Amino acid sequence: MPDILPEDAALMRWVEDTAQSVFDLFGFSEIRTPLLEETEVFTRSIGQDTDIVQKEMYSFTDRGGKNISLRPEGTASIIRAYIEHGWNNEKDLVKVFYSGPMFRGERPQKGRLRQFHQIGAETIGGSGPLIDAEMIFSLDVLLRELKISGFTILLNSLGCPADRDAYKKELSRYLEKKSEGLCEDCRKRAGTNVLRVLDCKREACKEAVKLAPSILEKLCGECRRDFEELKKALGHMGISFTEKPDLVRGLDYYTGTIFEVVHQALGSQDAVAAGGRYDGLTKQMGGADAGAIGYAIGVERLLLLVDRAKASRAEKGVLVIPADDGSRECAFGLSNKLRMSGVACETDLLGRSLKSLLRKANKESRRFVVIIGEEERKSGKLVLKNMETGEQQSLSFEEIVAYLKT
Repeated sequence: MPDILPEDAALMRWVEDTAQSVFDLFGFSEIRTPLLEETEVFTRSIGQDTDIVQKEMYSFTDRGGKNISLRPEGTASIIRAYIEHGWNNEKDLVKVFYSGPMFRGERPQKGRLRQFHQIGAETIGGSGPLIDAEMIFSLDVLLRELKISGFTILLNSLGCPADRDAYKKELSRYLEKKSEGLCEDCRKRAGTNVLRVLDCKREACKEAVKLAPSILEKLCGECRRDFEELKKALGHMGISFTEKPDLVRGLDYYTGTIFEVVHQALGSQDAVAAGGRYDGLTKQMGGADAGAIGYAIGVERLLLLVDRAKASRAEKGVLVIPADDGSRECAFGLSNKLRMSGVACETDLLGRSLKSLLRKANKESRRFVVIIGEEERKSGKLVLKNMETGEQQSLSFEEIVAYLKT
């Protein structure tokens, strides 16, 4: 659970601001759910047999004797809120997005930490290939707005519950013959959460499932039509994707469309975003039955892909420099006056010299400094210096404000 230092915090803020702009385009509203929920919110949604619930959640008893957990993901809390606030009565799609920290006690590695951040979006209250296509389109647009290229969208369908149950039985029969080649975890999963065997990253397990039957062969007519319509809609929007029949998700609530965004620059743990449809979750958690689909982006993983030189982060404001000791009080007052006029700025509070403050401005890549000395105090004019070109102008306060704002 690391500190996020100013440079990375500024980059994270740029990512979050960009995400909000994209979600605004698609009509999503922001939701902020608590970091702590009753543990049952996650065990009922994610699934008792998942690695997250069995091994990774931070759970404890509070002072009132209630079993609570730090949220390991965002969807369960949003479905809880959807039910609790009666949004299903609106008879319309509920489209929300979120960002913030999540917590899992897994082994820390590059881009995968015990406190990590996600940005996600959910559409609740309907189903169909066009809803799925819009969600995947919004994710594609967001990644491109963040100037990320070279990613691949992987696509699959888990079908309806009947399709999935039939496939689980066939996969279990197949894995019985491959048991000796599976790792210890996958031998357990074969009896509890068999689809997760397809997701194992160990080479022996990958080899064992290489010839496993495809779930796409088990789709009913309606699920097959929906999947074909989704692929057609993505094609019309110019979104490239790769069909991956062995793609699964690690949470029990997924049904129908599932997808993942991977990037080879991330190595073996190559996923940067993932999501899918979870139509039965609202009913499973005690609410009315409603279709739903969502995705989440791992922000720390995303930052490994962002070109920092292209990231449009806010530049440092103006540095107000006193040219002599007698001008320090005036520089302090001037900096506050500039702030009240909407100009971001700082001034020296440590009694440094003109030369050292110019070096500071260069080191911090500030574009402009404002210099005030005895002559400027007498004339009422200030020196505005462009640190990139070296050009200096003698301007009034009002002229400097107008210039810097444009």
